[in-house]
Amino acid sequence: MPRCMLALDIQTYYRPGPGMVAQINQLAASMPTCATLFTHDESITPLVRFGRTPPMDTSVLVSTGAVIPKHGYGLPAQAVEWLKRQSPDEVLVVGGHTDANLLAAGFALFDAGLKPACVPVLNFGNDWYMHTVTTGIWEREIGKLYQSVAEFQFGGL
Repeated sequence: MPRCMLALDIQTYYRPGPGMVAQINQLAASMPTCATLFTHDESITPLVRFGRTPPMDTSVLVSTGAVIPKHGYGLPAQAVEWLKRQSPDEVLVVGGHTDANLLAAGFALFDAGLKPACVPVLNFGNDWYMHTVTTGIWEREIGKLYQSVAEFQFGGL
């Protein structure tokens, strides 16, 4: 099955676990991968005005040539277009930085006619792992939920 991967905001600011980043990079080496980089522009998303500290990262921790800047929770149209050009049967969504961010990306992919899937151990959110509520919403409303990387038969991960 042709797959591609969307790596959401996997950058130093959000402190993703090194083991998870290593597994994501193993996957990125074997399938087309697009990464988003959460960047701050106060005129687009007023994080400072809302009392939040914006990320200052200038690169992602995922090895890919397709890095798309992202502001806020919305998935950039350029990311959706890039993923559609890959003609995948399934889009693995990894990363996240918040459960809401992950769900927003899943719904955007679903609405664009793509088939999103996720592996909770490769997603981090409010408590590093995905909450039971988030995985329940994903499985009921968005798409496939793999319990492990081995479940979709991907090498030695």
